[in-house]
Amino acid sequence: MKRIVFVWLLLLSSMGHAVQVSNLYSSVVQVPANLEDQALLNRAFADAIDNVLLRVSGQPNDLSSQILTKAHRSAAGWVAQHSIRDVVETVQGDNGPEAAKEVNVTFYKESVDRFLFDQGLPVWGSNRPSILLWLIEESSGSRKMFGANQPSTALSELFDGAKLHGLPVYAPLVDSVDREVLDSSALWGFFEEDILKASERYQTDVVLAVRISQYRGEAVVDSMLLSPNQSARLLSVTGATKQEAMREVLLKVSAMLSDRYASTRLANPNELYVKVNGVSDYRAMSSLKNYLSSIDVVKQLQLSSIVGGQVEFNVSLNGTEEKFKNSVALNSLLAALPVSPLDYDASHVIKYQYTGKGNN
Repeated sequence: MKRIVFVWLLLLSSMGHAVQVSNLYSSVVQVPANLEDQALLNRAFADAIDNVLLRVSGQPNDLSSQILTKAHRSAAGWVAQHSIRDVVETVQGDNGPEAAKEVNVTFYKESVDRFLFDQGLPVWGSNRPSILLWLIEESSGSRKMFGANQPSTALSELFDGAKLHGLPVYAPLVDSVDREVLDSSALWGFFEEDILKASERYQTDVVLAVRISQYRGEAVVDSMLLSPNQSARLLSVTGATKQEAMREVLLKVSAMLSDRYASTRLANPNELYVKVNGVSDYRAMSSLKNYLSSIDVVKQLQLSSIVGGQVEFNVSLNGTEEKFKNSVALNSLLAALPVSPLDYDASHVIKYQYTGKGNN
């Protein structure tokens, strides 16, 4: 486990927590080297677009074989660039292990997004919630917590799987400070209060607790997802292997977070009035406008009024008002304010205080 994981965490508190995930539209795949040139590229593009659609939509269960087949037919036309190189690894072929070539493929964002929207699927952008992962595993009757100072194979595999889904996951130190607040019994029991208290020092957006055990020869992976202003989401997956069960948990976590943040194309976009106090100069105004325009669910933004230090925008959304609020909460640039029932069209008004902090 790389110690730099915790170094990144130290930076999050000054960044507004959310993470810009790179390479959402790129994938590195390995294919049999004995394929003819065009067949090799077709295979690589198909495998790569499967990975990219999974990462960008966050909804594996909605990617039917029919949708994937349609994507395979078009994938070559979406390729922005690709490269091929020889590797020492092998891949499984029709007759056993075969020599492989590695293909690095990057697709045009616009093409992938348009395809997903056309299929009625969401598009989850690069601004994603940071996730703190607490892991405890039971083996031979004992339970052990793992983190940056206590690495394990399971933790590394969870990190690799999270990367496939574009989930920015970080490990706690699991040092004496952590253990003073959260012991193994509390983590194993999914005691929310203790887990959240121990997580405060890391200041991530979301907390994921995972426990791994065996039952009647099968692997059991239980998890609890803790998000602001939401009740805990519990998952339990049983698999033939630990790896299989962990992969299924990550699929479900990705789908949950996509539901919370990803944009969706609506026949009639939702309309909102967003009022922001404390915008005192042109620089703040420019920063605010750029930030609101960058939010994935924002389809269109129009300045409607400036009165003193308060500005008001008409906002069209590719998604719900709740998704807009969730997205804004990933950045400390704006702090939510209560809306008076006396405000005009109060049910469609959201108020914020401009803080000037965070990513902008």
